[in-house]
Amino acid sequence: MSTTSRPIFQTLEAIVGNTGWYALDRCSPAKPWIFKQIGLDPETPVVLPDSPTLLAEVMICAHRERWRVLPVGHSSKLGWGTLPRGADLLVGTARLDRLVEHAAGDLTVTAEAGIGFAVLQEKLAQANQFLALDPAYSEGASLGGILSTADSGPLRHRYGGVRDMCLGISVVRADGKMVKAGGRVVKNVAGYDLMKLFTGAFGTLGIVSELTFRLHPLPEAWRTVVLGAPTAEDLSRAAASLLASALAPLAVEIVDESTLAGLGLGDKSGLLVRFGGIEASVREQSTRLLALAPGLSPQVLEGQEEGKLWEQLRSYFWRTATPEAVVCKLGMPPARAVAVLGCARERGAQVCVRGGNGVGIVRWEAPNAAAVVAVRDFCRAEGGYLTILEAPAALKDTLDVWDIAPGTAALMGRLRRQFDPEQIFACRPFGPG
Repeated sequence: MSTTSRPIFQTLEAIVGNTGWYALDRCSPAKPWIFKQIGLDPETPVVLPDSPTLLAEVMICAHRERWRVLPVGHSSKLGWGTLPRGADLLVGTARLDRLVEHAAGDLTVTAEAGIGFAVLQEKLAQANQFLALDPAYSEGASLGGILSTADSGPLRHRYGGVRDMCLGISVVRADGKMVKAGGRVVKNVAGYDLMKLFTGAFGTLGIVSELTFRLHPLPEAWRTVVLGAPTAEDLSRAAASLLASALAPLAVEIVDESTLAGLGLGDKSGLLVRFGGIEASVREQSTRLLALAPGLSPQVLEGQEEGKLWEQLRSYFWRTATPEAVVCKLGMPPARAVAVLGCARERGAQVCVRGGNGVGIVRWEAPNAAAVVAVRDFCRAEGGYLTILEAPAALKDTLDVWDIAPGTAALMGRLRRQFDPEQIFACRPFGPG
């Protein structure tokens, strides 16, 4: 134990006992290289309070001692965005994992921030309900981590993103004070909208301890129609016809040919259109979709095959086999979504873009700064952006990670100083808010 960390360990034991803290080298994250990439000392203390009250006591102590704190959930997205540097202490929420209240009649759930997303979904499914998110690393992600990184997936097309579903939040500030906003009902106008402020803040404004989310009924049936397109023009027309129609899919993903081939669905670029709901409605909508897209190569998936496809799509872009991969989030006007497929493909990337909102994921298997810059320049020229989520530290040190609009950095700086004047959460040099 280093002389720097010894007093921190001793203080933590006095607060949480001898089972609520340990050294970083005992962690076993999903991506074992992530702590080395961040540059943390193996003896960096990790504390896991098992109640919001203890979490507040830890933060009161950290604030008093001026320890630089890095909040963590299950560490599945710890390397996203700007890499944290110089943390004296990691404060984790993994033991804050209780389901506080499931109000099935009101379609709401309140849970502590450290509850596993997959665990929560299993509990909700017993009442034929679900939290309509499909985030990256869904098997290992925590609820608080999903909110802190604003991580939604293809289902955002129908249900909206994290900020649209979060109804209430409890937060422990840098000085240890506990703050609540929103509530446990769908219609709520009390207090400041901290839910949206903390969504995507990457733990830079405070530590989320408890959350309330809006739920939805589990669809009775699921069906996905895969449409392979011979040309980019065919793909653009099919996407435009679908989005202009009265059909109500849950997800509309535009994917390049290498991704579709990797999923075992042909060698063309195409559309993945997912329907869910009452069996008769799902069947009718998928039939009407086929009539909207003559000349495309259709495949219809149901049952286990259908569910497996979306699991494969998620793991295709978020597989964790290598620390060298570069994964970026892009935003484009939806009408230009097909165009960015060609730009990324020419630069050796796999890409998937949501047809309804133009948000997409781009992945390179190896670092390629020139290719990232080229795709970013293309997105900017179209009025979009490209944010670097996962990449080796050397590439992140070379490029601007967030790609934010001019003036946003100064605004975020003022906001962070308002919430954290002593810079207790300053381990990330900047976050997108």
